[in-house]
Amino acid sequence: MTSGMTVPDAIRFLFGIDVAKESTYLKDKANSLVRNKLIKVETELKVQRSTKRLADGQLDVLFNALLLNAIFHDPKDVKKIFEDKSFRHHCAVIVKQLFGESNSLMGIALSKTTAAEFANALASDCDLRKKRLPNPFAVMPQLALGKNLSLLHALLAQSALTSSTDNLLLAYLNNDIDKALALSRQLDTNNHSVKQLVEHITSRHKEAEEFDDLLGYFQKM
Repeated sequence: MTSGMTVPDAIRFLFGIDVAKESTYLKDKANSLVRNKLIKVETELKVQRSTKRLADGQLDVLFNALLLNAIFHDPKDVKKIFEDKSFRHHCAVIVKQLFGESNSLMGIALSKTTAAEFANALASDCDLRKKRLPNPFAVMPQLALGKNLSLLHALLAQSALTSSTDNLLLAYLNNDIDKALALSRQLDTNNHSVKQLVEHITSRHKEAEEFDDLLGYFQKM
């Protein structure tokens, strides 16, 4: 049994967005989440072409994945949030820092209450495959910001990087773990959220070093 909806139909149903007219980019992002197998589809075979429709129970997955993808640009990170509890927790820390007490980000209106509920739900153990996160956005950031730019990247890039924490987050998002680690050593880790982020970056750097050592070992064989 399937939901009977194609990805564009589902986006229209969930967010009221006609991707053909308003944002083919949003459909592309959804399709990238289909390709990395976070969102399950079933193929309906026809004479001349096939149609992919969401598998049963995937509407909630699509909804949550697109909300998270508005903040975290890389579909691999979105999938990892669903699968890795530790990574999900660290992303929740980032979201709480990002939303703070803001009523808007990059000109996108936020509901302060719903933004806090979104961050708290992400930090909880709720099943992202079965329970929808609260939507804090008046307009989906993928529509407002355009291609290849997440809300987090856009906000940090605009901030003039006067904050050491902003610098750290941007380095981490750009996957420059060496720079992120160096910046983390300059921060005051008395702040609980910052401390958690620094611990995560330190762990990621250690994993990267161990992987490089393993590659070096095989290259010498």
